[in-house]
Amino acid sequence: MATTFTFKILIFYSGILLLLVSSVVAFIHRCRMAAKKGEMFFYLRFEETYDDKGRLDLVPIDTDVEGTEDYERVYEAYGFCFGMFFLFTLFTMVSLAWSENAGYPLPTFIPFSLMLATGLWIAPIFSLLILEANENDLLRIFILTTFGSFGCVFTGVTLAESSYMAILGLLLPLLFLPLLVYHLQSLLFWGIAIGTPWNVKPKVRKIMAYYGMFWFSSLLVYQGSLVTGIASADESNNTWTNAIEVAMVLFITTVELIFRFLEAFGNA
Repeated sequence: MATTFTFKILIFYSGILLLLVSSVVAFIHRCRMAAKKGEMFFYLRFEETYDDKGRLDLVPIDTDVEGTEDYERVYEAYGFCFGMFFLFTLFTMVSLAWSENAGYPLPTFIPFSLMLATGLWIAPIFSLLILEANENDLLRIFILTTFGSFGCVFTGVTLAESSYMAILGLLLPLLFLPLLVYHLQSLLFWGIAIGTPWNVKPKVRKIMAYYGMFWFSSLLVYQGSLVTGIASADESNNTWTNAIEVAMVLFITTVELIFRFLEAFGNA
C-alpha cells in the first residue's frame, strides 16, 4: 500500500518536473527564434549579444524610460506570471480540499491539470531569469538542479526508515533560523519579507543563496522520507488526490530551491 502511494507521488512529481524543464527549454528556444526574425515573443523583444566565449546570449530588451514601447516590459511579465502562478496554486489547493468541504471529490484530472498549470506559469519566470544572466551555462545547471531535486526526494524515500531522517527532522528547524533572520531583517527595514533582500551586500546574498540551496535540498530529502509514512498511518490516505497534494508540496519546495539556485548563479 505504502509503496503504491509513493509510486503515485513520484509519478505526479516527475511529471510536473518534466513539464517545467521542457517548458523552460521551449521558451528559450522560441525567444531565440523570435530574436533572429526580429519579432516579439511573450510581448517582449530580445537583443542578440555574444558572451566572452562567442556564444549567442539573448538579452530581454527593457527600459525605464516612461512612454517608450519597452517600458518595464520584463517587470510586467514577471508580475503577471507570478500572479498567475499564485492564482493557479490557490486553485489547485481548493480543488484538493474540495471533497472535504463539498462532500464529493472532483475528478483526479482537474487538480492534476491545475498543478501542471502552475508549472507552466512559473516556467516563463525561470526562463527570463536565465536569459537575463547567460542561458548557455545557466540552462544546463537549471536542468541538473531540477532533476537533482527528484534525486533528493528519492533519497528521502529510500532512507525513510533510517535514523538519519529523524536527526534531519530535528535539525531542519534550527538550520532554518539563519534564513528566517535574513528575511525578517528585510521586513523590519523595508516592510516586505518576500523575495530577495536587496538591503544587504551582494556577497551576503550569494552566501545566503548557497545556504538556501542546502536547506531546501535537505527539506526535500526529509519530505521524501515522510511519503511512505503517510499511507502507512491511515489506509484512507492512499488516494490519487492525496498523492497530487503531496506532489504539489514537493513542487513548491522545488520552486524555492530553483530560485535560490538562480540567485546564487544568476541575477535573481
